[in-house]
Amino acid sequence: MVDLMTLLLLIFSGFSISFFSFYLWASSPSYPQTKYAEILTSDWPHQRHFQETYTVITYNIGYLSGLTNNQAVERGKALFDKNLELAISALKPQNADFIALQEIDFASKRSYDVNQVQALANALQFPVQATAINWDKNYVPFPLFPVSTHFGKLLSGQAVLSRYPIELNERIVLEKVASKPFYEKPFYLDRLAQVTRVKIANQILILINVHLEDINQKTRLKQSQFVLELFLSFSQNYPVILLGDFNSEPPSKTNLEPTINLFLNTPGIKSAFPLETLNYPENATYPSDKPRQTIDYIFYNSNRIKGINCQVITDVQSSDHLPVMMQFRIC
Repeated sequence: MVDLMTLLLLIFSGFSISFFSFYLWASSPSYPQTKYAEILTSDWPHQRHFQETYTVITYNIGYLSGLTNNQAVERGKALFDKNLELAISALKPQNADFIALQEIDFASKRSYDVNQVQALANALQFPVQATAINWDKNYVPFPLFPVSTHFGKLLSGQAVLSRYPIELNERIVLEKVASKPFYEKPFYLDRLAQVTRVKIANQILILINVHLEDINQKTRLKQSQFVLELFLSFSQNYPVILLGDFNSEPPSKTNLEPTINLFLNTPGIKSAFPLETLNYPENATYPSDKPRQTIDYIFYNSNRIKGINCQVITDVQSSDHLPVMMQFRIC
């Protein structure tokens, strides 16, 4: 007859094995890693000719969760359908040539398994999409409570929509947060620099789409240093646009973090917004309902690109961020 201690030990062992098995399964990927960086095409006509001016947009779309992003709330599909239409309505009038997207879902339980890249590309008639996966997990138990709000199965990342052919799409994983607890690391998303090589007539344009670390400042600075070197490796030979969610505010009397200064203080790199206006309220991008922080940026190399106009696209709350648009010429 099994005594009580043995019974408890068996129960504990069974629970531990089950928990560990679930942990391994939940933190494992399910999507083929050979498809983590892809170039996809649609039937819409490609542009190939050289233009006098171009328009580029960066938008952390927050998987179309609006102002509820990362909150422990249950969301109906109607919310995502509505926010998709809001995003389309805001982006379509801009008639952009390129759109860099961050935090966009390809097939995730949290957003009802809609491929948001394809949905936007079709609605906005973009013939080319370059994708980069940064979060591929069987089950993400976040937010922790209540369980009903868990993200669950995730396939998410970044993307570039282009009206011109994309010749190369590279996914570069940036430095990870070393101080994260060991049990959290397997569930954490990869922070990426997505590098796309666009062919415009006989010219090459390089777009570097980033989504940097949001909490750990030390890691974010290291990621920015790497991204800066990456930018400089292209900037002498090609027009280069660096854009995305930097998760860092501009330098000011109250913000001494050096991340954005890395780019502002490097000769040959210009911000789409003039330096003296970066802290202006009208250039804030977060949160989208009452923007008070600028954390989304567009930078370029001034020897190859001339910025013409830049503005935040306001009055759209399909995400907790606002899109940033720049018109430019290639020199």
